Amino acid sequence: MATLKQLHIFLAVAETLQMSEAARKLYVSQPTVSQTILELEREFGAVLFERSPRYLKLTAKGALLWEYAQQVADSYTLLDHGMKNIPSARELRIGATITIGNTLLSGIASALKKSQPDICQHLYVENTQALESRLLQGEIDIAFIEGVIRSDKIVKLPFAQDALELICAKGHPLYGQKQVRAEELRNQDFILREQGSGTRNIFENYMRTAKIPIHVVGESTSSTAIIEMVMRGLGLGVLSRLCVQRYTSEQLICSCTIQGMPMNRYFYICYLAGHPVTSQMADLIRLSQQTVQLA
Repeated sequence: MATLKQLHIFLAVAETLQMSEAARKLYVSQPTVSQTILELEREFGAVLFERSPRYLKLTAKGALLWEYAQQVADSYTLLDHGMKNIPSARELRIGATITIGNTLLSGIASALKKSQPDICQHLYVENTQALESRLLQGEIDIAFIEGVIRSDKIVKLPFAQDALELICAKGHPLYGQKQVRAEELRNQDFILREQGSGTRNIFENYMRTAKIPIHVVGESTSSTAIIEMVMRGLGLGVLSRLCVQRYTSEQLICSCTIQGMPMNRYFYICYLAGHPVTSQMADLIRLSQQTVQLA
């Protein structure tokens, strides 16, 4: 098999069309150049140069070898440059939906920073629709998503379970109930997450199935803002159990389920199908699963 050194000598001869000039260019002896060309001709069973006392000329087989040898040399140049310029930090662009960003992301990112300090994290907190677009456009490497992913080009790995809950303020007629009927929500005011949110999509789909219209009086990308408006009696809300558990434990608001609407869901680790799972992505997947299990 031809070596990289032999191919470099061949390319030099093909460029200069003189054995002596190629030897001078490569700082080797002319006999070494001549011997290398003979070895290549024996290996490939073909004459690579037409020889005369005054010049060399590539044969058809020689021209073919030149084309392939040039590709090998170019690839090696890229390899050499890449290996010598590997950044000290492993870059990782991480997306998270707003619900996960408000609850689990900081713990996962902190644990990753402690266990893998060479990973340079770039965090993006947006709704499901925006993150799906970012994944498809190659703007992020991996994302934590709880909403419905529509593209079949995205891999989904479940890593945690969650449930949506209806929340209301003290003094509301539904306060203190563990479960309400869907019909009781007719004509109620709602403060919901923004359009494109996985949380909102799930609730709207259930209410659509129950044939109950939703009267939306406010919407926000912030779970905290929604909880604050609910506490002020401006309407009902629907949020992740993880988002509201501190407020319900302090009895600042009340949460309950809706009869016939088991709004359970999974949180998913998502990445683009065909995207190589880099070492930093693998580290994040492993650590996020461990972190959620310990929580």
